[in-house]
This record gives sequence, C-alpha cells and structure tokens, in this order.
Amino acid sequence: MTEAVLYCQRSRRPDADNGIQTCVRKRGERSVRGERLRTLARSLHPTGPAAVYEEQYSYTNYGMETPTPTTPGDCLPGIFQQLDSLAGVDSDFDESLAVPESLSVIDINKIDNKEETDANEPQSFVPFRAIHNPPIKFNSVHRKVFIPGVVIKVRFVENERSVTTHLLNPNLYTILLQHGDFKWTIKRRYKHILYLHQQLTLYRASLNIPFPTKTHKSRRASFKNTVNTEEKAEKIALDAVASSSKKREPRPRKRKGALPRFPKKPEVMVTYEGIQLRMKQLEEYLYNLLNISIYRNHHETVKFLEVSNLSFVSELGCKGKEGMIQKRTGSTKPGQAGCNCFGLLGTMVCVRCTYCCTGLVCAKWQERWLFVKDTFFGYIRPTDGAIKAVMLFDQGFEVSSGMYSTGLNHGLQILNQSRQMVIKCWTKRKSKEWMAYLKTVANQTAREFTYPNVHHSFAPPRAATPAGVLVDGAAYLSAVADAMELATEEIFIADWWLSPEIYMKRPALNGNYWRLDCILKRKAAQGVKVFVMLYKEVEMALGINSYYSKGVLTRKSENIKVIRHPDHARVGVLFWAHHEKIVCVDQTVAFLGGIDLCYGRWDDHKHRLTDLGNIAQPVSSIRTKKKTSSSPGGGLCLPTSNGLEAAIELAKSSKNIVMGITEPIQEITIDTKENDQKAEGDSEIKEEKLPVLEPGDQLLIASTKQISEPQPDSPDQKKNVLNKITDRGKDIFSVIYPPFEEERNEQRFDDSERKKAEKYALSNDQVLLTDALGIKHKSVSQPTPLAQVVEGRVITESTKEALEGIEGNSKLWIGKDYVNFIVKDFNNLDLPFVDLVDRNTTPRMPWHDVGVVVQQAAARDVARHFIQRWNAIKLEKYRQNVNYPYLLPKTYSEIKPLQGLKELLNIDINNVSCQVLRSASSWSCGFLEPDTVEQSVHEAYVDTITRAQHYVYIENQFFITLSRTNLNVRNQIGEALFNRIMRAVRGRETFRVFVVLPLLPGFEGEVGAPSGTSLHAVTHWNYQSICRSREAILTRLYEAGVSDPSQYITFHGLRTHATLGGEPVTELVYVHSKLLVADDRTLICGSANINDRSMIGTRDSEIAVLLQDEQFDEGVINGASYPCGRVAGTLRKRLFREHLGYTDIDPTACGLSLDDPTCDQFYNNVWKATSKQNTQIYEEVFHTIPTDAVHSFAELKKFQEEHSETLWHKDPALANRKIDLIQGHVVDFPLDFLCNETLTPRNISMEGMMPTALWT
Repeated sequence: MTEAVLYCQRSRRPDADNGIQTCVRKRGERSVRGERLRTLARSLHPTGPAAVYEEQYSYTNYGMETPTPTTPGDCLPGIFQQLDSLAGVDSDFDESLAVPESLSVIDINKIDNKEETDANEPQSFVPFRAIHNPPIKFNSVHRKVFIPGVVIKVRFVENERSVTTHLLNPNLYTILLQHGDFKWTIKRRYKHILYLHQQLTLYRASLNIPFPTKTHKSRRASFKNTVNTEEKAEKIALDAVASSSKKREPRPRKRKGALPRFPKKPEVMVTYEGIQLRMKQLEEYLYNLLNISIYRNHHETVKFLEVSNLSFVSELGCKGKEGMIQKRTGSTKPGQAGCNCFGLLGTMVCVRCTYCCTGLVCAKWQERWLFVKDTFFGYIRPTDGAIKAVMLFDQGFEVSSGMYSTGLNHGLQILNQSRQMVIKCWTKRKSKEWMAYLKTVANQTAREFTYPNVHHSFAPPRAATPAGVLVDGAAYLSAVADAMELATEEIFIADWWLSPEIYMKRPALNGNYWRLDCILKRKAAQGVKVFVMLYKEVEMALGINSYYSKGVLTRKSENIKVIRHPDHARVGVLFWAHHEKIVCVDQTVAFLGGIDLCYGRWDDHKHRLTDLGNIAQPVSSIRTKKKTSSSPGGGLCLPTSNGLEAAIELAKSSKNIVMGITEPIQEITIDTKENDQKAEGDSEIKEEKLPVLEPGDQLLIASTKQISEPQPDSPDQKKNVLNKITDRGKDIFSVIYPPFEEERNEQRFDDSERKKAEKYALSNDQVLLTDALGIKHKSVSQPTPLAQVVEGRVITESTKEALEGIEGNSKLWIGKDYVNFIVKDFNNLDLPFVDLVDRNTTPRMPWHDVGVVVQQAAARDVARHFIQRWNAIKLEKYRQNVNYPYLLPKTYSEIKPLQGLKELLNIDINNVSCQVLRSASSWSCGFLEPDTVEQSVHEAYVDTITRAQHYVYIENQFFITLSRTNLNVRNQIGEALFNRIMRAVRGRETFRVFVVLPLLPGFEGEVGAPSGTSLHAVTHWNYQSICRSREAILTRLYEAGVSDPSQYITFHGLRTHATLGGEPVTELVYVHSKLLVADDRTLICGSANINDRSMIGTRDSEIAVLLQDEQFDEGVINGASYPCGRVAGTLRKRLFREHLGYTDIDPTACGLSLDDPTCDQFYNNVWKATSKQNTQIYEEVFHTIPTDAVHSFAELKKFQEEHSETLWHKDPALANRKIDLIQGHVVDFPLDFLCNETLTPRNISMEGMMPTALWT
C-alpha cells in the first residue's frame, strides 16, 4: 500500500533571475521509514509541526519577498528530510489542487505572457482599447481579465470575529490584493474560501477525464499549449533538482511550484490564539493558488477576487468595487416593471402588496455583475459578458435601501437622472457595503458631478485647461483632421449634419487622403472605434439626408457606428433638433463650436465668392444677372449700345477686376460644318486670353499656359469678341438657361450612376469629366476639373470636343460644397460631386464661423456629454443590439495628452478656466423626469453680460430675445443687455455692445416672393427683438431716455465682393458663429444660437464652453491699462482685423490700433465709420438687398425694377473706384428694411400653421 505525498518549497537558482517554482512528488510506503522521518522532524523542531510552518512562512506579505537559498549553489534551501517532516500534518491540509502531470512547471514571470507585446517592459495595466473587444461569457476558458505577466499579491490585513451571529464561520477576513498598480480589498469568510477550493478541486478532477465534448477538448488543449510555452523553464527546473540531489538519492525528483495547501480544520475549531496562524495558512494558500494560471483564470477564482474585464483597464480609474448581485427586471426604466394596479402600487398604498407584485409575481430577478468606477457604474450580463447598463454619477444620483424603497430587507434602489434600478444582495452586510461604497464615491471622486456647479452645469470649471480658438472652417477642419489622424482608441462625432465626402484640407493635393470618409475608414482599419451621432431630420422639411450619410460611413468599416436620433413618431419630437457640433478624439482633445462637418462650411478669411478653376474664358458683352441673395432668380441684362467699348474702358481703368473669368469649359460649340469652316477662317487670328487670378490669391494654382498681355484697343480682339457674340452666343445660353425643348439633349444622374459619380473625387488633383460621365472620347491631352452641372443637368456628348485640351487645377469647393443657401437649398445629396448651382452665374455664399479646441479635463467633460447622449439612445433604440455598445467615460486622474497634437495645431494654445455648458432635456439627453432641464448656456450668457465691465462682442446666427414680459420669447439675453446698458447710462460709463448677424437668414427663397416665407418669419423675429416691438432693445432704450442708443449698441452684418463673368458681384457673408467675447478675458463659444430653440433647454440640444483667460498680455480698454487675455482678447483682435480688412496687413502700419475697442476713436471713427462707408458703397454700386431704402414689398419690387443694372454696367470706371474704397467685410445691419410689412407667415400657409416656437 503506497500513498503520494506532495512536498513544496520555493526555490531560486543563484545564477538565474527568474524564480521557478517546482514541486517534488515523494512516493513512500507506510513503513518504519515514515516513523523515522517524523522522529527526525521532531528532533529538528522540538516545538512541533506548527512551529515548522511558522518558521518557514514567517513573512505574511506574499509576493513582496522571495526566500533565498541558505548556501551558495543550493537551489533547494533546507534538506529533504526537513521537508518530509511535514508529512505528520498532511491530514490538516487538502492538497488535491496538485496541477496535472502535464503541467509540471509554473513560471511566475510567464503567467499569461503570451499576450504581452513587449517582454522587456511588461504592462502594468490592460489597454483601454480592450473595452471594445467582443464580450466573452464569464465561465469561458478564453476569458482573460488579468494583466499579462503580473503576479497578484495577497495579504490578510484584518479579522472581524463574531461567534454569536456566525457560529460556524465566525471570522470575517479582510484581504488586501494588489495587481500591478491596482489595489483593492475583499471580505471573505472561511466558507467562501472553502467553496472556491471545492470548485477548483472539481475542476482539477475533470481535467483527468477525457470528456468527448468540444468545450472540454478545447480546455485540455489550452492546458497543453501552456506546457509548450514553458518547456525551457521546465528543463531548467529539472536540471536544478537533479544537480542538487546528486549526493542524496538516485531516484528522480520533480518540483512543481508552491502547491496550494488548503487548511481543512473547521473554522469553529480555531481558537482565538490560532487566528493569526489560520490567516497565514489561508494567505499562503491564496498566494500559491493565484500563481498557477489554470486556477487563477478560472471563473470561480475571478468571481472570488471580484474582478472583471473592466477591473484593470487603463484610464478607467481605480479598480473600484465589483461583485455579483441580483437585479429586478424592468427596474431601469419606468413603466417596465410589470403591473401597477391602476397606480395603487406606485403610490405605495401597501408596501407588502407592492413587494409581492413587483418582486415576486410580475418581475424576475437576474444575476448581474455590478461594477463601480470613479465617475460611473453599471452592470454586466454574465451569460455573454456584455455591458447592459452604464449609469453616470450626476446631480440626480441617489441610493437608498429598506423596505419602503425596495420592498426588500437587503435590497438597494440606485437612481440617477437617466436610469434607475433595484438590486438585492444575498446578505444585509453586502447591501450595506454596496450602499456605503456608492455614497463614498459620490462624495469623493464623483463629487464634481453630484454636487451643484456654477451656472447649474453638469460639469465644473476646469482650471489650467489648454485651449485655442479656430476662426473659419479652413482652420477648424484642418485641425480636426490632424487630431483624427492621431487617434488611437476612439473618435466621437456629433453633428446636426455630416457630409462624408467633404475635404478637410484644401486644395486637395493629396487626392482623397484628407476626405472625411477616407480618414474615418483609415482609422477604423487601424482598430480605432468611431462613434457618430446624427440628427435624424424630418425629411419633408430638411434635405440633409442623414440616412445617406449613415449608409456611406457604416459601409466603410465595422468599427464605424452611426446612430440617428430622434425617431419622431416614437419620441414625439417633430420641431426640435440635435444641434451640437462635436469631435472628440480619445476623450483627450475636443473640438466644438458652430461648424458641422458638412458642405458649405469650409472657408477662410478671404471669403471667396467664386471657384471656377484656373481657366480663362473669352469675354462676351452679353451679361447675365448673377443669382445672389439680393436676386435669387437672376435674370438677363441686355447689352448696352456701347457694351464693347465699356468693357474695354473697364480693362483700362480697373485695378482689381479683369475681363477674363475662370470656368472649366473654355467654349461650347456645336459640331457643324459651318462652325468648322468658321474656325478655319479664324485660324490666323490669335485669340487673347486674360489672366484670371485675383491679386493676392495664393490658393489657386497658376496655369502652365503662357498668358499674353491683354490689348483692349486691338481690332483683332474686337473682332474675336463680336464673332463669339454672333456665332456662339446661342450655345452659351443653351448651357446657362437650357430651354425645355432641348432637355432631350441632356441627362440626369440616377442612382445607378452613383459609382460613376464617385470618379469625381480628386485623383492627382484633377478628374476627367468624360471618364466620370462615361462618355466615349478620342483623346484628352490634359485632365479637366470636375464636371459642371447646371441645376442638376449634366452636359452631354455635344460638348465633348470642347473639353479637349483644357487645363485646370483643383477646386476648393467640390461638387455640392459650392453652395448658395438662399439661391438653392440642398438636394440629391447622394450625388456629392455634382454641382448644386451653376458656378458661372451664381457666386457661393461665404461662411463665417468660429470653433474652439479644448484638452484634458474639459475634453473629458465634452466626451461625457457625448457618452450620456449615446447611451441614452442606445437604451431607447438599440437596447438589444450588441453591435451598438455602451460607452464608458475615462477617468479624470492622470490625463495623458494626445501625442503630437501640439506640433500639428497651427494655433496658439493657452491655459484658461473652462466650463462645458449645454442645453439638454428629457428628449435629447434621456432624463427620466420631463421637468429635468439644463440650460447652462443660457445662464452663462446672462451672467457674463451682467458681469461685463467694458464691452460685449456678439456674433450669432440669430438675435431673437425679448424682454421678461413677452410670452413668445423666454430667453433673457436681451433683458440682460438692456439692464447692463442702462446701468452704464446711469453711471455715465463707457460700455459698448457689438452685434454681428447675417444680413438675411440662410433659407432658400426670394424676399418678397412666396418662396421666401420661412426667410420672412425669421427676419420678423430678429427685427422684433432689435427695433420693431415694445420689447425690442432699441425701443426700450429710446423709451428709457437714451437719445442715441448707437453709442452703446450697434448691429452689423458682413458682405464681400469678387469678379464673376468679367463683372463685379457681391454676396453677403453668412455669419454662423455662436460667440460672445467680454472684456478681452471671457469667451463663450459653442453651437447655441441666441433664440429660445437653443437657450431654454427643452428644445434643441446644444453644447458650448465658457473660457476665462488665465494668461494675459498688456492691453488697453477705455484709455487705461488693462490685462488682455491671450485667448479672448487675441480672438477679438483677430476678428476685428478680418472684418475691417487688415488680415493681411498690420493695422499699426496704417496708424490704426485695435487694442482698445471702447474708446471713441476706434468705436466711432473706425468701426462705425468703416461699416457705414462699406454699406453706402455696396448700395451705390450693387443696389444690394436688404437695404434701408426699401420699406415694403411694393417698394422692393419697384427698387428691383429701377436698379436692374448695377453702376458697373453704366460706368465701370466709377464703380471700380468706389469698390476700391471698401475696407473689409463689415456693413450696417439695415434696421428699416421692410419696416412697413407684416413678415409673419399667413395662417393659411404651411409655415403659418406651425407653432410660433418653431421660429423663436
């Protein structure tokens, strides 16, 4: 009869760094030799086996230290006889967890090392990207939760003994665990450790049984793989054992690591004096157990240690508290918890009945893994490992227990602003622990979100936040593209409108590399997760086609997730929109402001009106009235009798305007014999081409053709011009205004040509028009620019010959990116590279906007808002869809900057105090209570205006704000401005308010025509707020005794001019900024307009930031020294330089200082004077609309008839001299325009049937 006895001892080779645990299996017979060994043990240790144990394992912090050999060269400390003396106490320990014979070696330094990327620098955490790995069920053998290559250190630190309440297991042990940089404690009784031991023993026994199941085979195979990776370590260990036992016994000995030896003595039999020894025994058992990978990764061990896949993830914060609980189904959403007996149970008429119905009858209890991090908590479904809920700590957080709250003795109700859930634990102690920990986190690490913040924002002000300002879309989109390129984990995008095919950097010299959809596809292929939230529009009202945008992006990669919201019928939201514009990269850098990633937003300080390519076109005296906001319908201007002479006179006198225009089609001819003969007859006449670049225009690439000097007086040129008028004029008109009967010679794009249209995308800076249209052609010597389509019509085969030999260069605005919103609204967005308007007759509408970039904690706050919205939509629309995961916010401690961003951003970054603001409500952010509303943007506007000392500068798309008494408009921005101005009047202070608005709302339609109903409605409410009602700010100032309100507040717009078709044209610059600057030290920028839709919180969702400078330069305000903020003050000066025309030159060289915006010299003699002069010139030369000269629709019609021709048509030289006097873009806002008309929609119109709140 024999028995196997396992003896274990830690050993280390003196000449090796890696510690290898070995196990020796000792086989002996129950004979006299056994008694002899026990006698030897007693002689060596007279105090008995327990003393042997304490001597060997006197240290208590397992994993911190390692016993060393007693003598050099002896890798096995002590003697084998001393180890065998422990045989006498084997009956007190359970050693059934001996590893299988095939797993003979366990290397501590190689635990799970297969996942380690760098063996020289082992990871101290799990990468953040691991949270997006596919979920794995809890009892899977493939589930990995620990840090590769890092041991788990164990220490029993405390014991609570209670014999009366727990007779069999009186001791409650507090166990301190450390894994890498993560530390946490758990509380366990002996029975819990015993249960773990039993489960692992059962698991160990199952490994010896070759069950014919696929799962068991894979499990056994994984163990065999472990052996293969450790063969070398095993060989070294066996050699060490062999060398140390040469002089002892000839039989081979194996040592297999420190064996987990579980103390079998019942806890009730452990005396008080023996508790310390019991703690050491259990500590040794757990430490040795956790250093054997097959046991450490077992799901029962993972559960015992209270760890999961989220425990050791970097940038998720501390380990936190985790554990298995039971959650009541339907408790996370009101109305899903079963019957309510007509509301009786909800009113808690009978607590017992409520518990019986909701807890036992109508609801089920399901096991969930609850986890708590530093700023959020949630739970995981163990059956598949999927995260099923994420709840943020916020100002609505509550946790309660007791019968009244939950109907349970040991249950908890956890509530925040978005969700609630009812859980129960197995013991009352557990429920108390959970409740205490949740309250601790809420009062410590999550305090910034659970306590009220200034302006009632969800986020507090963040000091020392790196921030910068980006003016206009060119700088903003370029910076966003650079940040996306640096993304390694996540990209968050929230937009009102997103166009996948826009180019983020221009000109597109790198082909499609910087196109938005290509950037996202490239990053998704690198493993970056891209999450996009789009506003789901009402298709009958808006043509932004978010469905198309979603389809394009999601087809690029599985790592790109796009959701649209709201579902109008389900949510009951028809009039409100998600209006945020957010791009957040790795939750570390965030961009926000007024700029969507869509068509029409890219622009720079030049605000160009034309983009035809660098091709010259012959001049024709036939003039067409350009389609602009002043004349959306365009028209035909018949040539004057001296048209050619006037054109030549223009060329002589003009300094900035040239007779050539740039367009992609050099000339359009019909292939007839007569034309061929005409061409042959004119072959001897050299046709002159005029230069087409505007002075200072560096973005257009000069043509390689040699351009000769224009000779306006030459008879050859006169003959050429007249020939083109007589012989080719008909063909020109057939392209500009295609008649109905010629539509058979044209074709329209349909869905089947979608792939062909994609060839419009720039490749090597240019595209062949004929290739994109699939037209057969003989040869094309040079590539041509993009196809030009007149109002959706594509020029067909008849223009093929005219395309040959034409040179061109990359355009800045490709396809539908060239837009004039008032002339033509968007349509057919699934054809992105087909022009929306005719570039030859319609100037684009420039776009002025401002965005900001913030980093560190403020970027985390922006990401937190995005995550809250995403998770709310996930819960509402995609609750059971595993393809749309819940998002997790990163921790606010030790924020790592985005590597390389500082070098790429071509802007000044300075430290500011930054607070993230928003407008949010139940429909937009998923709040449980309908009366939960955040309007921190509104409160910040009012507070900043009230506190302003010297000036307030506002740029906004709207100005709809009335006094406190008005019932239609509720925001108090106008009231705050009035009160602040009156305070200045009473105190005889110098105080200025600058307001810059778009001259007309950006709605398609013509002023005074039925198509302009929406345009009229918004114009009405703007004027109601400015000067045309008793609550208007100017009206109230007059009534308060202010004789000249313009000394305190002025309203302005922006306008620019260019050359199109050889003649000057003008167009308003559409102001889309949502900006407020006060006193050169405070700045508010975001997506919120000055109207109720954006401000009061219950309507559109918005986001903004309040920046307050922390770094200053010397400045001047009102003639006195004043600190000028490096962010707010610099931005104000930058905008003034652009609006006043000093962007490319130093204003000080002209004797102008922009330092003091409030002094009379600047305010009256520069700002107001320049605006007034520009307004007069534009009205004299172009007869622009809107204008103070028109008070009614009848006068408007008369005005347009009398001024069908501009001054340039009558006297080009005089017009050019006046145009040369225009400085910058600023003009006066016409306060008397249509003042005698009622601009509200008629009740019988569709717009009139809409509620007033739609426009305000």
